[in-house]
Amino acid sequence: MPTEVAVSTQDVELVELDVCQLNSVASLLFQTYQNDALMQRIFQADKADYEKRLRAAIREELIAQWDNGQPIIAAMHEEALLGVVCLSKVEHQFGPTSRWNWYISMLLTAGWVSTRYVLDKERQIKSLLKDQPCYLISFIGVAEQYQHQGIGQLLCQAALQESVERGGVKQLAVFTSDQQQQTFFNRCGFTQQHAVDVHDVPGALLTLNVD
Repeated sequence: MPTEVAVSTQDVELVELDVCQLNSVASLLFQTYQNDALMQRIFQADKADYEKRLRAAIREELIAQWDNGQPIIAAMHEEALLGVVCLSKVEHQFGPTSRWNWYISMLLTAGWVSTRYVLDKERQIKSLLKDQPCYLISFIGVAEQYQHQGIGQLLCQAALQESVERGGVKQLAVFTSDQQQQTFFNRCGFTQQHAVDVHDVPGALLTLNVD
């Protein structure tokens, strides 16, 4: 377990991701999601090479978001990456044209079953959003040694501010299958709109109005 490193939120800089940081962000997000129940179901944790499939999926999602100009906001302190939040406008997250390269790459790296599970999850979430213009938090994570210091809240605030500044959306949404994460999002002002079972994993779709 990494030794906790104290950082004041006043010293944290929120910046849009530089492409050279993609590998570092992918590694941080892998550490965040490797024990997530839904990720374990989608990427078949009971089979060999689970970690390889999950790493590949995270990497391909980050590349797709970068290519589509979707916000990836990093929390930095000096040269250290503390955390990250990734936003996808629903029309980009679920649009078949913009996702074609992602789809092919996912088939080659994560396999057909995992790719189908991801697409099923996306369709289910989109149906619940009912075509409301919104940004979806696709990933959020804080490096273990910097947790419990308010950095996650900073990232949520940055996600909301980015949604306001880019305009054209009414909500910020997030899906989580982790009760601790749900409690965190509730503290950040999100409210549960739907209880959702995705591939037999219970979760919740939460939203926050963008004013």
